[in-house]
Amino acid sequence: MNTRRNFLKTAGILAAGTMLAAPKVHAAEDNTLRIAVIGCGGRGNGAVRQALNADANTVLWAVADAFKDKAEGSAKAIKADLENKDKGKQFNVPPERTFAGFDAYKKAIGTLRPGDVVLLTTPPPFRALHFTYAVEKNLNIFAEKPLAVDIPNLKLFRESNKKAAEKKLKVAIGLNNRHYFRTEETIKKIQDGGIGDITSLWVYRMHPTHQLHNLGNVSPLEFQLRHIFNFNWTSGGFIVDALIHNLDVCTWAIGQLPVAAQGQGGRLIRQAKDQMLDHAAVEYRFADGRRMMMFAQTMDNTYSTFQSLIHGTKGSAVVGEGVGDPKIFGDWNADRQRRDAVWTAAAPGNDSYQTEHDLFFKAIRDNQDWNEGERGIGATFTPILGRMAMETGQMVSAEQAWNSTFEYVPNLANLSFDGPFPLVPDAGGNYPQAVPGKTQV
Repeated sequence: MNTRRNFLKTAGILAAGTMLAAPKVHAAEDNTLRIAVIGCGGRGNGAVRQALNADANTVLWAVADAFKDKAEGSAKAIKADLENKDKGKQFNVPPERTFAGFDAYKKAIGTLRPGDVVLLTTPPPFRALHFTYAVEKNLNIFAEKPLAVDIPNLKLFRESNKKAAEKKLKVAIGLNNRHYFRTEETIKKIQDGGIGDITSLWVYRMHPTHQLHNLGNVSPLEFQLRHIFNFNWTSGGFIVDALIHNLDVCTWAIGQLPVAAQGQGGRLIRQAKDQMLDHAAVEYRFADGRRMMMFAQTMDNTYSTFQSLIHGTKGSAVVGEGVGDPKIFGDWNADRQRRDAVWTAAAPGNDSYQTEHDLFFKAIRDNQDWNEGERGIGATFTPILGRMAMETGQMVSAEQAWNSTFEYVPNLANLSFDGPFPLVPDAGGNYPQAVPGKTQV
């Protein structure tokens, strides 16, 4: 079987983009790169710190979030953190460059110069919209995964990334597991025949439930945006949000994307007023007939595991997110808890979140080719395909999925806290759920 790395091979549906030579984009005469962060949640706050650590000649210049308290709180916390580390010179965010609202991204980006850096770390429905604007303004971009929650926005991201490549902008994608040294070494070992030919792949993310918090008298929109993992339009659903990394690691190992999927899932016991699943299972099929199985669960007091297993003709491997020490075994009983591996990665452990920024900023400074956009598109497409299969109850081909016109929020660019809202509960506070056999792709 062929395990050559050819990540975006999916029956011609997702053609790989061209990586073009990058320009010299040293931002100013003093060679300082200004950074703006769009989205001040946990990932945004982490990405800012990693970006500033990656290059000493950077400065946080602007922050933006839909919510004023989050933008101001993030700026305050980052300032204090930098000052405690004697890095206060890397903070320059006065109140007038602390922006809030749905148009805050335009205001923050407007303070940057061509060749500066923007970190896109909002919830994923906004990624393609913000990315497109950042490309228009000739910025180097870090975009957190996933890149979209539906296919029309994933297509928009692709078209904008083509323009980014033409402009020779640097684009980094938040698939940090791709930059975990031990995972990289293990995938190479697998592709070099370390477990023989790959026969099947298994992806697991099973853990206790997600909670909702009482926010008082807020609008449905604010409630959803402050609980992004509990609603489909804000996260893409649990499969897209939580399984993307290990689905990506497995398709990286096998060197192709799936061409079809079928699955099932829903809410077996969950009563919370949201759209969070409590279980799902998806069977992905590759062009040569091999399978990848995905299992997700969010239930209290049940079996929990977080790992990916890959079976081959000569053994098996445990690798991916949740696995700090990937291993290869001489049998088919791979598990991260086992100690009797026949092979383990020699690479040191590393902070993969930091490494992805180190590489990104090095590419900017050294004028290296750096565009991970197509990698991110493929990684985002796989869980969206799985979600479609689960929600419809059908065997969904990659071609069917890629031709989907369904958008969670068709008027996303005009979203407002004044309404209309993209998702509203019924009189009982319940939110709509997919119905297999009725829901369409």
